[in-house]
Amino acid sequence: METTSSMNQTTQSQRSNQDNPLKKWVIILGALAGLFLCSTLYLAFFAKPTTNRVYKEVENKNFELQSELDSLLAEHNRIKEQYGELSDQLSEKDSIIMANAAEIEKMINSQADYNRIKKQLARLQNISQEYVKEMDKLYQENKALKEENQQVRADLEQEREVTRTIQKSNEDLTQKISNAATFKAYNLKSGGYLVRNKGSEEPTEKASKVKRIKTTLMLGENSLIEPGPVNIYCRIAIPETGKVLTMGSGDTYSFVHNGQRLQYSCKTVVNYNNKAENITMDWDLMSDDKAIKGQYSVQLYTDDQFLGECYFTLK
Repeated sequence: METTSSMNQTTQSQRSNQDNPLKKWVIILGALAGLFLCSTLYLAFFAKPTTNRVYKEVENKNFELQSELDSLLAEHNRIKEQYGELSDQLSEKDSIIMANAAEIEKMINSQADYNRIKKQLARLQNISQEYVKEMDKLYQENKALKEENQQVRADLEQEREVTRTIQKSNEDLTQKISNAATFKAYNLKSGGYLVRNKGSEEPTEKASKVKRIKTTLMLGENSLIEPGPVNIYCRIAIPETGKVLTMGSGDTYSFVHNGQRLQYSCKTVVNYNNKAENITMDWDLMSDDKAIKGQYSVQLYTDDQFLGECYFTLK
C-alpha cells in the first residue's frame, strides 16, 4: 500500500511539473540574476581599482605628450617672434612643423600608441632644431650683410665728403682766381674845370664857371686778366635829382651791368696789357648849358664790374 501511495505521489509530482513550464524559467532567471549579482560585486570590489589605474595611466601619458607638444610649439613661436621678418624666409619649414604638430595632436586626442606618438615628437623636435640652426645661420648672414652695407655706406659717405671738400676747395680757388682776375681802380678823382678859348683848362669849384667835368683814375696792374681792349664807362649824376648826364637817350649811350641797362655820360676804350694805366675821361657841357650847385656823384664801370665811385661839389 505504501509503495503504491509513493508511486502515486511521484506520478503527481511529475504531472505537476509538466503542467507548470514557467517554473523552469523562473529557476533559469534566478540563476542568471545570481550570476549578474556576483559579477557586479566582483567588478565593484575588485575590477574597478584596476580599471581606474589604467585610465589614470593613459590620462597621465596623454597629458605628458600634450605638455611636451605645447612646450615645443611655444618655443617655436617664440623663436619666430624673436627673429621677426627674417622668419618669413623659412615659411616652408614652418609649415612642415605646424603640420606635424597638428598630426601629433590628433594622435594624442585619439589615444594612439604612446610609443608611436613619442617617435613623432622626437622627429618633430629634430625638425625644430634644424629650423633654429637655419634661422641662426640666416641671422648671422643678414647681420654680416648689414655690417658690410653699413661699411659700404660709411665709405661712400666718406668719399662723398672728400668729393664735397674738393669741390668746395675748387670753388673757393675758382672764386679766388675770379676775384684776383678783376680790375682794381685807384685814385678816383672828379671835378669841374674852366676851359679857356685857347683850350687850356683849370680846376674850379664855381658852378657858373664850369665847362668841363674831368674824371681820372688809375687801372691797376694784374697779370691774371687777359690783355685786350677794355671799355670804361663814366656815369655823372647831378645834385638833388640824381639824373645821369648823357649825350642822348635810348640804348646808344648805355651798357648792361648785372642784367640792368644803364646810361653813361662818357666812355673810353683802354688797350689793357696787364700794366697799370692812367685814364682820363671828360664830359663837356653844351655851350648853352649851366652847371648847378651841389654834390655830384661819379661812378665808373667796365662791361663786367663796378670799379668805384667818387664825389665833388660845386658852389
